[in-house]
Amino acid sequence: MIIGIIIIAAILAFWDFAGVIIIAGSFSVFLLPAHRYLCRYMRGGFSSAILTTAVAVGIVVAVYVAAIVLYDNIDYLMYLINSILWWLNNELFSGVSGFGEKVNPLPWISDFFRSSLDDMRNYLISLLVMAPMVLIKVMILFLSIFLFLLFGEKIYAEIEGILPEESLSTISIMRDSVVDMLYALFNVHIAVGLAVFFIAFPVFYILGYEHIMFYAVISGILALIPIFGPVILIAFLVLYAVSVSDWYGLAIIIVVAWPLLCAIPDWWMRPVLMGKRTSINSVIMFIAFFGGIAAMGILGFIMGPIFIALLIGCYRILLHKFGDKQDVSSAL
Repeated sequence: MIIGIIIIAAILAFWDFAGVIIIAGSFSVFLLPAHRYLCRYMRGGFSSAILTTAVAVGIVVAVYVAAIVLYDNIDYLMYLINSILWWLNNELFSGVSGFGEKVNPLPWISDFFRSSLDDMRNYLISLLVMAPMVLIKVMILFLSIFLFLLFGEKIYAEIEGILPEESLSTISIMRDSVVDMLYALFNVHIAVGLAVFFIAFPVFYILGYEHIMFYAVISGILALIPIFGPVILIAFLVLYAVSVSDWYGLAIIIVVAWPLLCAIPDWWMRPVLMGKRTSINSVIMFIAFFGGIAAMGILGFIMGPIFIALLIGCYRILLHKFGDKQDVSSAL
């Protein structure tokens, strides 16, 4: 009773860092095979430090490269946005008044984008104010990854050792379901992001657009955001093509870019690849991703699939207990 109260109190006290801990735990599960391999040749502390540093360096390098590409192409991006705004203001929403004067019935279009830029600036300023808390969360993230890698398996083995023997098979089914889901989650998303990044080169070459590296980086980044990211990209490209009357480009976007950069990665590649690793139907994986994001925001990107994995684990446990221990993976 006392132990339970203390655990609940600790969770509530550190609730603001719950998301960071969950992300760190997910990274740790993904990195665990590499940690086991490195531990054959070095101490666990060194292995944990190397892998944690590798994750930090990888994130920093990826963010730096993306920032440099975006910064170098900021003028080009503003040209694209201005082309779309000019078309919206002067072509699509322009009209003629009763006195023959051409007016804009939706003057708030420019005000909306100006307000959006002001909001973005205010958000960046708020991030600077929150910088100490952000740095603390980043520090906790990487320290948690280090500790999970170093002590995670030992803690799990100690907890498993005090559990009743008859419950071990149940725990094993649940563990395998979640671990497979996390492996698939990271492997598939990285694979999809890289695939979209490389596919973007020939797509935008066919479109005849300049700044192909810019488009490839944007495509790869947005591909990491299921459904929403690619849709934003395609919608932006469609608006730009229409704004400059590039009908050939519009046809290529719809016929080539949308399937290769949006539909196939999100509707087929992502659910199918994850379903193969987890033995879960691709439709269920689709629900896990997008239902999780809709219900829990960015954290649902991880928690949605984990909750689905737990539910599937419960289903398999029930059939294992009451269905003559049959193999139920084919039923999912």
